[in-house]
Amino acid sequence: METKNLEKSIHDIFDDQNKYIIPLYQRNFSWKREQIEQLLQDVFSAFNQNPKSNYYIGSLVVLKRSNGDFEVIDGQQRLTVLSLITKILGINKEPRLFYDSRPEVEEFFKAFYTPGDGIFNMSSSQTAHLRNAIGFINEIDLDAENQTGRINEAQEIIKQGVSFCQYFENNVILVRVEIPQDTDVASYFEIMNNRGAQLQKHEILKSFMLSNLKRKSPNEFAKIWTACSQMDTPIQKLFVIEDRRKYFGENYDDFCFKGLTESDIETNDGKYNTLDDILKEVPAGVNTKDDPEDLEVNDDETKYKSIIDFPNFLMHVFKVMFPEKVKYSNVEEKEIPLNEKYLISTYKAISSNFKSEDLENFTEDFIKTLFFCRTLFDRYIVKTLTDNNSEDGERWTLRKPKKESGKWYYVNTFDDEYKQNRIVKALTMLQVSYRTRMYKNWLYEILSWFYNDNKTIEVDYTEYLKKLDDIILNSFNSIAEFGNGVPEFKKIEEGNNITKENSYSKGLSTPHFLFNFIDYLYWVDSKNANKINNTYTINDFDFKYWNSIEHHMAREWASRNSEKVPSYDNYIDNLGNLCLISKSANSRLSDRDAKEKSETFDKGNLGANRQIMYAITKKNNGNYREEQIKQHYNELLNLLSERKEILDFTDD
Repeated sequence: METKNLEKSIHDIFDDQNKYIIPLYQRNFSWKREQIEQLLQDVFSAFNQNPKSNYYIGSLVVLKRSNGDFEVIDGQQRLTVLSLITKILGINKEPRLFYDSRPEVEEFFKAFYTPGDGIFNMSSSQTAHLRNAIGFINEIDLDAENQTGRINEAQEIIKQGVSFCQYFENNVILVRVEIPQDTDVASYFEIMNNRGAQLQKHEILKSFMLSNLKRKSPNEFAKIWTACSQMDTPIQKLFVIEDRRKYFGENYDDFCFKGLTESDIETNDGKYNTLDDILKEVPAGVNTKDDPEDLEVNDDETKYKSIIDFPNFLMHVFKVMFPEKVKYSNVEEKEIPLNEKYLISTYKAISSNFKSEDLENFTEDFIKTLFFCRTLFDRYIVKTLTDNNSEDGERWTLRKPKKESGKWYYVNTFDDEYKQNRIVKALTMLQVSYRTRMYKNWLYEILSWFYNDNKTIEVDYTEYLKKLDDIILNSFNSIAEFGNGVPEFKKIEEGNNITKENSYSKGLSTPHFLFNFIDYLYWVDSKNANKINNTYTINDFDFKYWNSIEHHMAREWASRNSEKVPSYDNYIDNLGNLCLISKSANSRLSDRDAKEKSETFDKGNLGANRQIMYAITKKNNGNYREEQIKQHYNELLNLLSERKEILDFTDD
């Protein structure tokens, strides 16, 4: 096996001398948005930290065929994504990736490297995942923490004289390993696919913390840790009745945990002498045969889907406990990053500040804070439940446990229907705007507020709503200080035409948050007695992961009808012509004219802004051109200017 020159830059990997073949025995490409997002954002994070250093993204195992082509044995998912990214960045101008006996995929890559929209005209299910991946690559915010930067801006994003595009080409490194030509590939491939999973960071962290316990019960720590780690199940369901009452009170709706119990000889004598002992889960779940109360729990509430995974949730707990900057090894002090890849280094940075005899108290404080944050997370942060009647098969839920007459079940967190809906709207607006599981700063702010200011599992609706709206308003202010001499947010005067210079016209680069914020304002305003918007009726809607920006007056249609819409390039990307929809809806709407869209697609779960654009179109006999765009644009600016009044948030 070749043992030298294994490190290959992206430029080297896709050199015009290299050709990679995906053999028939390899499974189809299967990466989804989450994996692609993680790859791009990790590379961008490394670029931001040091644009002169290399970033390693794993290995590529290949077998060199007799004709010189590389047969891909391991790493084809990553290589496929890289081939898409490098084409989009202009690094790779010719196809270097080919597939054995998969003509649809071969045709896809041929079209992908040909100018035009050929790939999106394909209907084969064999290439749908590749078309989706291209959409994800173009939509993802490279800077996960600040929700900024797109792949089409890679040449303009420059740090220390190096563009992100240059960094990706020259400093992103794969370790390419060539296996001997006499290798039994079938056996090797089977071994590679059956290899054991690596120890996860949160399991390593658990072992570190358990090793700190001398006087306190490691069994209780492990039991609570195991329950907290199961993010997709309500926390009360993860304890037997005795513990449920102990930790959550008689009605299961409180938080009563004060600290770990003292250890005894039976639980401490050699119980955690090995890593296997430390890492094994202590059963915490209930046995329904011995627990008749469980039979009363609503079946659909026993399982839901969390908006964050456990490792990233642990990072929030660390930051809640240590909001100030932390000294990392060989690095200047910095705030704890909300990214699970720093989980172990964060623990080491924090624990190094404690004397050995104080680590037990720190560990007890951590499990107490984790338990508290997880309990309030279940009660005050939205999750999703399966719903076959919904457009995406899911619905939002915000519930708490309730026990009465010897039975327990789940009810809305807030009794009043409007209060419940208002909180859910605020939370879901934030979640769909900042969907990544990393860098959920809005979630951290909520957890920190509970931990440092509220200090209880109970919260007043008005105070909680004020906190949520404060987070939302601050997010808007980070986009642009409204008014204050910023031309982008000034109304267009009567008689003036729309131009890119006198209006907010960012087109596909418009932050998704802005669209969701507009929908949120319209919805809240529709419930107010003194409405800002008195012209249009807003039907209720649910925020969804709409991730595609739609031009209501389509660019393709405007181009074909340029005699009807002269100078359309000046206003096609104006905020008044844009709304946020799902990728599938965007595909259906395509280049249809505004009249057909408003008449054919005006049913279902539509955001408020989209509803109003359709209403304006119908009111103007199917026309939605410069005059209507300017009208709607000015109405949007009026809505945004009244944001504090609409939200009843008039504090300075």
